[in-house]
Amino acid sequence: MRPVLLVMGLLAIGCGALKMYPGPELTRDKIAVLEIRNVTVYTLDDAAVKLANRRKLQILSGEHTMRASHNMTGYDAIPITYTFVAEPGHTYFFGADYEIRRTLSWRPWVRDAATGRIVGSWK
Repeated sequence: MRPVLLVMGLLAIGCGALKMYPGPELTRDKIAVLEIRNVTVYTLDDAAVKLANRRKLQILSGEHTMRASHNMTGYDAIPITYTFVAEPGHTYFFGADYEIRRTLSWRPWVRDAATGRIVGSWK
């Protein structure tokens, strides 16, 4: 019974994640996972991102550039460019903080799940 649980656990690691690198599947210690929160991602490293119902991307380590916008209905979505460096074996959350007064103000971030540290910058 234990081998079955181990296999199920390993399958769950990448379950539902969209692979965003060429070549064969790599083990979790060789890639990073980017979990998309309350933003819309259009491209990652100039490749179109078609998430459908998935909210996770499997990416290689190294520098990445995304085009993304907020996903607040009723407000214009002007895409921004966000650049960050991913480390192998790490999980990152990509989201934004919102403030609505007369207009919508939003600040995107990529946060390392293990350390809570914000990585990268946007323009």
